[in-house]
Amino acid sequence: MEFDPRRFGVKTIDAVVYAVSLTGVVFVVTALLSTLAGNGLPGAKWLMFFLGFAMFGYASLKVRPKAAWKGGDENSDNDGGLFSGSDEPVGVEKLVGNALDAILPPRLRPANSDERPSSGVKLLLASVCILAASYAMEVVFGINY
Repeated sequence: MEFDPRRFGVKTIDAVVYAVSLTGVVFVVTALLSTLAGNGLPGAKWLMFFLGFAMFGYASLKVRPKAAWKGGDENSDNDGGLFSGSDEPVGVEKLVGNALDAILPPRLRPANSDERPSSGVKLLLASVCILAASYAMEVVFGINY
């Protein structure tokens, strides 16, 4: 398979926007829950830390290729890992995909689902962003207890 810079760029834009969007959603939800529980932003930082690692573990299993004895092809781009099923976008992933389709110029929009990264890859990148945000909350902004 030949390297296509346009396809790589579209996949990168899609994955990064999804990761940043999901990180924002997770921050708002954890900050709200932590504030309601009386822990404020330090509690949100810890919730994001543990949720980021849980998501990282789940995404790691999701990006595993399907085993050859289960009919998987080692050279295919199908992520069909442990939690295989449809790779149709749902929830935040679908919302971000629709927003990107509305915002991006036509030449940068994914033409089909093959030009979008798998949900496992996007979730893996989002989990790293959530962990980085939790780290930044402690180190950069001094939110700790």
